[in-house]
Amino acid sequence: MIRLIVTDMDGCLLDGKGKLPSDFEETFRLMEEKGAVFAAASGRSIAGLMKPFGSLAEKMAFATDNGACAFYRGEQLFSNTLSPDDYLPVIEEARKHPGVIPVVCGTKTAWMENVDSYPPEVINEFRKYYPGWSECRFEAVPDDVIKVALLYFDDIEKNIYPYFEKFNNEKILCKVTAYVWIDVFDASVSKGTAVKALQERLGISGEETIVFGDYLNDIPMAGYASRSFAPSNAHPDVKSSFTDVIGSNDEGSVTKTIRELLLKEDI
Repeated sequence: MIRLIVTDMDGCLLDGKGKLPSDFEETFRLMEEKGAVFAAASGRSIAGLMKPFGSLAEKMAFATDNGACAFYRGEQLFSNTLSPDDYLPVIEEARKHPGVIPVVCGTKTAWMENVDSYPPEVINEFRKYYPGWSECRFEAVPDDVIKVALLYFDDIEKNIYPYFEKFNNEKILCKVTAYVWIDVFDASVSKGTAVKALQERLGISGEETIVFGDYLNDIPMAGYASRSFAPSNAHPDVKSSFTDVIGSNDEGSVTKTIRELLLKEDI
């Protein structure tokens, strides 16, 4: 029996225009009927992650900021924060590379510098993840910091990540989390550890869990699930790490697969 269903958002559940599949509400009702908890896992903050789901968000679980926080039905299960000593060297490195734009993600809001200088494409990309933000100097962020995100539009994995790989240590991890994003967060957490926290809170086993993901930061979830599904547009390393490959995100393949699996339980 499937009791926990966890999916990444961008490039996975959402289509190329950032929209939920047209059958999402129908699929959500089926999950409710079957007693399965639905969770969204993303690099987004909780406000940005809840937004696409409207009122359904009140019934869901969330793993936010690439696993640095987890929520269930409005209850925060945990959060992991970074110290300035951990993240300020990353900010200093980012300032050396034209086109790299840092975002400091706090418990209250997202924090940015020099917002007036950002072109529209940067603001539009921010809005996908952060419904609101405030401005401050990164050396004086008035908030607990959950992660730092770095935006770069020209193949961030190839052109920018090699400069930040050196910051990986026992305290922080720098990971490419999307085609234009690197996230820097507590080394003890991942989307996988957030899935584990949800399982422990809900009394659900890995055998009763399935996950969906398309990018490198989704791979840790596979270790906590009986089956893992990568859309056909996923990163090659995700396809090789997950148990199944399904159709693309533009085909609504996540919701189609969920319905197929839940309806098979009746047979």
